[in-house]
Amino acid sequence: MKIKIAIVEDEPIVAADLSLQLKKAEMNVVNVSESGEEILSFLKNEIPDVILMDIQLYGDMDGIEVAHEINKLYEIPIVFLTANTDQATFKRAKLTFPHAFLSKPFRISDVLHTVSLALDIKADNETQNHVNHLSDRIFIRHNNHLEKVMFNDILMIEADGSYTNVITSHQKYVLSQTMSKVGERIKTPYLIRVHRSYIVNIDNIEKISDGYVYVGGHRIPVSRTYKGNLDSLFDTL
Repeated sequence: MKIKIAIVEDEPIVAADLSLQLKKAEMNVVNVSESGEEILSFLKNEIPDVILMDIQLYGDMDGIEVAHEINKLYEIPIVFLTANTDQATFKRAKLTFPHAFLSKPFRISDVLHTVSLALDIKADNETQNHVNHLSDRIFIRHNNHLEKVMFNDILMIEADGSYTNVITSHQKYVLSQTMSKVGERIKTPYLIRVHRSYIVNIDNIEKISDGYVYVGGHRIPVSRTYKGNLDSLFDTL
């Protein structure tokens, strides 16, 4: 069966040439989109094996924001194709855990090798994961039963000595594990560390002030170690 590739690229000539070269390499190009909105709509009906995505796109979202949205819903390897390699963009993009970056102009041989490597990594990860593992949720023991907690419902994770608090908009779960161990189990690109004692959901940040972020009414300190990574995630006016 041919490998299914989706291309997200706002330069028609680049997209057309890449699509042609991939088809010559016996790959199935199932979609070519110019914007994040287009690819997100396409994914509701079909899931490709790999997404090749530019960072600069038409529409309201850039490729990094689109990758965050894709990661919330799907487990699809993403390869960024971009001419924009400045440090701030690279730091933002890293938080989406892409399988690779390819700088424009790229050679089709490099694209093919990268696609192959991305699929190998995906296969290895699937083999290592338990058969009933779900990447968007976890079950936490609470009041003598297991309760489903969706990762995107988590506001923050807080270290409390040898315990860890997982806080959602409607519940606080106290776990008898360190935050490091909890963070290994609850791993998703939009939950990031802002302090040695705090991990926050960047989608739920309401306000940022000097040295603090506000999530769900909670005032959370941001240490200098993590401030740079946090600042690089947001556009400001």
